[in-house]
Amino acid sequence: MVNFGYTPRHSGAPAVKVARGERRAASPAVVPKERSPGVSRAQVAIISGTAVALLVIVTFFATGATPNDVRAGCAAGTTGAGCRGPASTAAPAGGPANAPSVRVFQGSQYRFDGPSAIAAGGGVWVTNVLGNTVTRLPGNAGGKTAVLPAGYGFDGPNALAIGAGRVWIANVPANSLTEVNAATGRLIRVFSGGYALSSPYALLIHQQRLWVANAASDRITEINAATGQLVRTVGGARYHFDNPYALAAAGGRLWVANSGGNSVTVLDAGTGSFVTRLTTGYHLDDPTALAAAGGAVWVASYAGDTVTEISATTRKVIRVLDRDYGLDNPAALAVSDGILWIANALGNSVTEVNARTGALIRVLSGGAYHFRDPTGITASGKTAWVTSMGGNSVTRLRVP
Repeated sequence: MVNFGYTPRHSGAPAVKVARGERRAASPAVVPKERSPGVSRAQVAIISGTAVALLVIVTFFATGATPNDVRAGCAAGTTGAGCRGPASTAAPAGGPANAPSVRVFQGSQYRFDGPSAIAAGGGVWVTNVLGNTVTRLPGNAGGKTAVLPAGYGFDGPNALAIGAGRVWIANVPANSLTEVNAATGRLIRVFSGGYALSSPYALLIHQQRLWVANAASDRITEINAATGQLVRTVGGARYHFDNPYALAAAGGRLWVANSGGNSVTVLDAGTGSFVTRLTTGYHLDDPTALAAAGGAVWVASYAGDTVTEISATTRKVIRVLDRDYGLDNPAALAVSDGILWIANALGNSVTEVNARTGALIRVLSGGAYHFRDPTGITASGKTAWVTSMGGNSVTRLRVP
């Protein structure tokens, strides 16, 4: 299962109403963490270094470059000083025999500029929150890379959902959604007025319904994915939404992570009615990512450095993963083929966990992976893709 509901923790979009720093300081159980100054400087460099390139992006840019070229200025498939060629597909030297093979996508042909959200389906789709573009990586070795430009209505694109041959992209500052044909990359429509969109920070496609978490208004929008018609919006005191920041579906329920309320709201996915709220005893502290599979739901607490596994049926805690798993500002989750993948934004690492037993498999870090502020992750089969917002790259991990 691919985690389509993830929205990156760091964004170029305006801040929503919750003052996260103040809320973290009020928590007695967690020592507040500030962003590394080095990462902030890197993001400033990203903006200035790509400004000229963005001016010349055409309506639909496509190249035949393959992902063997992972550094700007290197011809596809070349090796040597300053380049990383086909050898990058091997497991890092000195690692265990069953370690994932690694391939890093980096270079001007990908037009990465603050890569944030990522999802797999008809290729691998990446939102560039600073560049107002979306990059589609090929799903196979013979495919082409394409870049969808700002002409698609992109404005701080920061969330993705894929289903039924369509791709939806959330534009946080513009309070709009862009719908694209997954096969052709062509624009279908842009949703804006009439959908009650207000800082749409998370998207989820489930049973022909597109769900949108509106962080600024504390409401959830439900849209018919086939027709684009509004189904309903839900919110108000009984739902306890507080800066809703991530979405997942499991057991006929819609799960909503409330970053501002340190809670998870559970809804009936068929009717939109309130079911329950999970808070005390769930070890939630700034919950900003969700994933669901196999009768379980995982919730990542960004400030608490924990991931809580919950039964989708009983809604009881199964286990809590903590810093012993290398968690360091866990910003994104994906689960597929029995593996739970966790992107650690501040730790510049990815934690790999057995989704069935909760056993730690390994923590991936170091120069071979090119993780710099990894804030997006998706998985399909035994393959995961990770966005590095601070490094303008995407890393593919493939388990043998």
